Amino acid sequence: MKCNYFGLIITLGTLTFSVPVLSQDTSAPDQMLSEIVVEAPIQRSYATSPEGKSKPVNNVVIENETIENSMASNLTELLLEQGIAAEAAPTDYDENVVLLRGFATEHLNTEVNASVLILIDGRRSGVSSARQIALDNIERIEIIRGAEMYKYAMSSPGGIINIVTKRGGPKAVSGSVRVGVGSYDAWKSGVSIGGTANNFDYNVGYTHSTVGHDYKDGNGKKVHNTRTDGTDNAFVNIGYTFNENHRIGFNAYHHKVDHAFRPAYIDDDGDPIPPGYTDRESQVFNLNYEGATADKQLKWHASTGLSKDIYERYSAQKYPMMQEVETKQVKAGLTYRGGNFDISSGVDFVKYDVINGGSSDNYYYGSTNWPIAPHSTSSSRIFGVYLVGTLHLMNDRLNITGGLRHENAKAEDKAVGDEDWGSYTYFQGLSRDQFPTKRSFSHLSPSFGISYLPVDGLKLRADFTQSWRAPTGRQLFASRRTEGYGAGGDPRLSPELTNAYEIGFDLSSAHANLSATYFFHDIKDYIYLNYYTNPSNTNTTGGRVMRNAQQRYQSGFEVQTSANAAGLMGYKAFAVRPFVNLTYMTKREEILERDASYLEGRWWPIVRMPDVVVNYGVLFTHYAWNFSANLNFNYSGLRMPGRANATPTGNYRDDEFGKINVANLSLKKQLWQFPDKSNVVLKIDINNLFNKVYSYRDKVGTGSNGAYPFPGRNFYATMTYNF
Repeated sequence: MKCNYFGLIITLGTLTFSVPVLSQDTSAPDQMLSEIVVEAPIQRSYATSPEGKSKPVNNVVIENETIENSMASNLTELLLEQGIAAEAAPTDYDENVVLLRGFATEHLNTEVNASVLILIDGRRSGVSSARQIALDNIERIEIIRGAEMYKYAMSSPGGIINIVTKRGGPKAVSGSVRVGVGSYDAWKSGVSIGGTANNFDYNVGYTHSTVGHDYKDGNGKKVHNTRTDGTDNAFVNIGYTFNENHRIGFNAYHHKVDHAFRPAYIDDDGDPIPPGYTDRESQVFNLNYEGATADKQLKWHASTGLSKDIYERYSAQKYPMMQEVETKQVKAGLTYRGGNFDISSGVDFVKYDVINGGSSDNYYYGSTNWPIAPHSTSSSRIFGVYLVGTLHLMNDRLNITGGLRHENAKAEDKAVGDEDWGSYTYFQGLSRDQFPTKRSFSHLSPSFGISYLPVDGLKLRADFTQSWRAPTGRQLFASRRTEGYGAGGDPRLSPELTNAYEIGFDLSSAHANLSATYFFHDIKDYIYLNYYTNPSNTNTTGGRVMRNAQQRYQSGFEVQTSANAAGLMGYKAFAVRPFVNLTYMTKREEILERDASYLEGRWWPIVRMPDVVVNYGVLFTHYAWNFSANLNFNYSGLRMPGRANATPTGNYRDDEFGKINVANLSLKKQLWQFPDKSNVVLKIDINNLFNKVYSYRDKVGTGSNGAYPFPGRNFYATMTYNF
C-alpha cells in the first residue's frame, strides 16, 4: 500500500507544480494577478501585539493558519509540532498526556487530577486525554499563565490550555467538505457549515475516520492489533445576538472512539496481557451568555455546563476496566476596561463525580468476584472566586498586573469500605475506620507581574504566580481493588503549593520574532502515583500509592523564534519562514523525604518530562501558486517513563530513553478556484519522513512497560472543497 500511495503523491505533486492555478483564464492574466495578495509579512508576535503587550508572562497563541498548515489531527499532535512535550500514544487505545514545563495532564482519566487543564472556550472541558480533542472546529489555541490563569483555576502551574472554537462567519452560508485517504486503509470524511443571518450565528460539523489495517513500524515490522474501527467527532456552536451587545449561545462537542485496538503487552505485575481494545467517549455541553454596555467598557458573562468522559478497556475478558467522569460547572464574571486600568472579577463552581468498575491488579483479579460492577467511587468539588487587574502606565508601555484567587475544595469517598489499606505495609496496619471519608481544603493565592516596552517591538517582563491544588477524591480514597489502576489513595495527602517565577523578553519586527523566558517552579507536596519502598526490605517494593513528594524543583528556558527570510531579502511573491521552538530543562528533580534512611531519601530526576524539546523547520508559501509546504522536525530528549512507576530504579540511567527526532512534511495546493470564490484544495501529509522507530512512552518493546512503536513512514491525502 505504501508504494501505491507514494506513486499517487508523485503524480499529484507533478500535476500541482506544473499547473499552478488550474482555474486561471490564460487570456486575462492581469485580471487574475490583481486578486493575488503578494505580500504577507510574518505575523507580529502576540507578546508585543496590542492585545498581548500588557502580559507579564510567556503566553503562547497558536493561530488558525498554523493549525490548518499542520499535519496534526488532534490536540496532542499539534502541540508536539509546536515543541510542547507529550506522552503520546500511536493509536486511540491510550490517552495522551501533555507536559508543560514538567507539569502534566493526568493519565488517571480524570481532569480534576491534572496539573495542566484543557479548557474549551474558557470552560473546563472535562476531557482528560488531549487525543480526544480534534482540530476540526478550532480557531486558535492559547496557553495562559500568570494572573490571567486565575480567571479559570489556580491548579495548573505549567499553564492552562484554552481552545477557542470557531463561530459562524459573516456570510449566510459557508463551510467545507473533506475526504481523506491514507496508509493502512485509513479513511476520513467530514463536513463543516457555518454562517450568520438575522442575528443568528452557527457553526456545526461532523467528521468520521477509520484505520482498517495494522500498521508497520520504521523497520517495516508489522505491529499487530493497531487498527481502529471508527472515530466520530461532532461539534455545534450556535448563538443569537440581541440589542447588538448581548449574545446567548450553546456549544456542544462529541468525540467517540469505537474499538481502538492495542497489541499484547506486559503489565506492571509482570503478567502477559493479550491483545485488547478501548472504547472512549467525550461529551461537552455548555449554555452561555455574554453582554456588554454600548461603549464596551463593561462586559459580563455567565455559563453553565455538563460534560462526560467515558473510558472502557477490554482485554480477552481479563482486566476489564471502565470509568465515567461527569463534570458539572457554573461560572460568571465581570470585566471593566478603562483608560488606564482594567479589572476582572468572577466566581466559578465545578463538581466531578467518578464512577469506576474493574481492576488492573492481578492479585485482585484472582481473588475478587468478576467483573466488578460500575459504582460511584468519589466526588470532588471546587468553588473559586478571583480578582485580576492591570494598571497601564506611560501610554501603555509600562503595565503592572496583579491577581488574587481563593478556592475551597471538598472531596468525598463514595465507596467507603472497598479500600484495602490494612494490607499495605505503607499504611502500617491502619484500617479504614481510622481514616476520614471526607476532606476539605481552602487557600488564597496571589500573582504579581510587570511588563515594560522600552522601544517599539521589545517587551521586558517578569512575573510571580502562586498555584495551589487540593488532593482529589481519586487521590485520597481510591481502592486499587475496584478502580482499575492498581494503586490506592491516601487520605492523609496535603495540597500541592507551587511558587512560579518567570522572567523574559519578546522582540518583534515586521519579518521576525524572538521570545526567550527563564522559569523556575518551587513545588511543595507534589501529588503523584508512586512505587513505595518497604522500610523493612529495601530490595522490594510494597505496591503503588498516591504520595506527596516533599520538595520538587522544575526550571528551564523557553525560546521561540521565527522569521520570513524572503521578506528580509526583499521578496514579496513568496515567504520562507524558518522557525524554532525550544524548551530546555535546567532542573527537574524531587525528593520524597529529606530525612529518610532508605532509598527514597535520595533526590531523583522527575519522570516524564524530557530534558529538552525542540520543534524546528521551515514553512514555504508561494502566493501566486496558492501553494504551501511545511517541513517540521520534532526532537524529544532524554526522559524516564512515569506512567505507573514514579520513582526510578537504583541506577535510574537504566530507565532513560528518548533522543527522538521525527520529521513530517505537509504540502498544500489550491487546485481550482471557481467564480463564486469557492475552491478545491489538496493537502498531502508525509509523516515520519525518515522512518524512525520511536515511542514517547518507554523504550520500544523492552521492560515491564515496554511500548509499541509509532508507525513508520506513512501518507495521508485530503481533498477539501471550501464554499
